[in-house]
Amino acid sequence: MYQPKFAYAVWPWGLDRKEQMIQALKDVKEAGFTAFESVESAVDLFQNNVEEFKDIISEHGVYPVSFYFWQNGDETHDIGSVERKIDFMVANGVHRMSVQAPQTDGTPTSMENLKRVLKITEKIGKITKQYDITPCIHPHHNTMIMYENEIDFIMQNTDPEYIGFGPDTAHLAAGGCNPAEIFERYIDRVQFVHLKDLKEDAELESTGNTGFDVYNNFMELGQGDIDLKAVFKILKDHECNAYMTVELDRTRYTNKESAIISRKYLDRNF
Repeated sequence: MYQPKFAYAVWPWGLDRKEQMIQALKDVKEAGFTAFESVESAVDLFQNNVEEFKDIISEHGVYPVSFYFWQNGDETHDIGSVERKIDFMVANGVHRMSVQAPQTDGTPTSMENLKRVLKITEKIGKITKQYDITPCIHPHHNTMIMYENEIDFIMQNTDPEYIGFGPDTAHLAAGGCNPAEIFERYIDRVQFVHLKDLKEDAELESTGNTGFDVYNNFMELGQGDIDLKAVFKILKDHECNAYMTVELDRTRYTNKESAIISRKYLDRNF
């Protein structure tokens, strides 16, 4: 029988202190999750002490399954960031990483820029392949991979041996895509998933004080208008082995309460 794998994104608890990660692990464990994703800057908190990180995750029984990397379009920076952090990921048994394209103002991406993102991402994939880590392209609002044609170009011009797909239900909707259609189209490439909800008429509001956009309008699962059940059906029909990672940039309650709400929705509907 198919058993989906669930995780929770812990970066909203904070990225400045180890205590924030510890609290996040406590909360998501109590909400029913035993796996998590954080962002690349979280690696820096423990870069010189892998054993301390391992002790913390073992104590709380919640383990990393991905780290999230965001590109700025500079090849040296984007590749170098992965190279500096890959040993940490390997040491913790991580086999997936989410990859976000460079930020934009929502203007459609030129072919020149798409080809540049493609080139950098392919190089990253060939590096991480040696360590059994798959970069997963993560379409994201106000980035160079946001709209359907941009997603199609990247997915149709990357080698599945090196590059996976990491779709996000809410960011697909925010980019004008039908999430279920995109999941179905590239289901054989899906190796990581972000799940969150969004109201149909929402105008996205964001802040960037963490080094990347943080959106105020995303919602717990079942609180918005995205047809999540259609996405779930596709994932189940294909027995997708990817981690289904619940993420919420900013909660209306507490981070723990939001995790509990979404976990209950998964238990009822997945």
